[in-house]
Amino acid sequence: MTRGRDQSGFTVIELAVAASISLVILGATMTLLVSMMKSRQVTARHNDAQQQARQGVDRLARQLRNLASPADVITTTTIQPKSVDRNLAFDLVFKDVDEGPMTSASNPANVRRVRYCLQTSGTILGGGTASVQRGVLWTQFQRTSGAVPTLPATAPTDPACPGAGWNSQQRVTDYLTNANATPTRPLFRYSSAAGEITGTTPAEREQIIRVETDLRVDPDPLASPTEARLASSVLLRNQNRVPTAFFDSIVINSLTCTVQLNASGSEDPENKRLTYTWYLDGALMPANYQNRVLVQRTVPTGTHTYKLEVNDPAGLKASYSKGISVC
Repeated sequence: MTRGRDQSGFTVIELAVAASISLVILGATMTLLVSMMKSRQVTARHNDAQQQARQGVDRLARQLRNLASPADVITTTTIQPKSVDRNLAFDLVFKDVDEGPMTSASNPANVRRVRYCLQTSGTILGGGTASVQRGVLWTQFQRTSGAVPTLPATAPTDPACPGAGWNSQQRVTDYLTNANATPTRPLFRYSSAAGEITGTTPAEREQIIRVETDLRVDPDPLASPTEARLASSVLLRNQNRVPTAFFDSIVINSLTCTVQLNASGSEDPENKRLTYTWYLDGALMPANYQNRVLVQRTVPTGTHTYKLEVNDPAGLKASYSKGISVC
């Protein structure tokens, strides 16, 4: 016997169950899609922040490699041989050569002063509020002009970031979290040939030959992905350092009371030519005695104090003194 096909269709209960299952699948799909879109947006935001920070690090590295040569940082009123003016963990100030048009005829090398600093509080120019979770890196510039023909001897002292006294400023990058830790992670580190420099005195800045940058970037510290780290290290090729003064002495003729002083032990870290100035018992010796090797005849009997002062082309100096019994 042939059985006829059931033409009754689905019941209301079956349709309701099918619709519920479809809604669950659709909801799960939409939830997954929204989650994927949010994750993509977060990832894109992190990538954009990292790219902006990377460009800032590259620009800073180029400027550090283009430090003002010590011989170029000489004004009509004062000598400024140091390239680095401030070396703090979150505040770096140095002098470089501006690649733009010459700003002043009195500044033929086009030297300018550059500052990089981290803002961690207050209102951000352009909108938003800075905090330790959202640090903003700024760069500021101090240039010469017709009204200010020579670069000021010292940098503006306003500790705020960005601070007053600078000609212009630009926001370099956003969402830095270096200060959002205990202890904080320095944005800048400095080192000499002997190791890390933590002091901030002029004498310690003279020894800086390398600057390291360490940016921690995270647009959303409370969510994944975690902060990214961008590091760079730049050797300061033009940073000038203080020379070393030293001389040997020998009495070459006790009958005529003749002494020879040899300053060959003096040296300049950058192998620049030195000039030599000699003093006898506190008095400047005649011009014909101002050489690397000095021979003085008929020196009065007794012990005398000789002092040597050496200067490099940018005006950095060092001295050395010694008592010598001549006859």
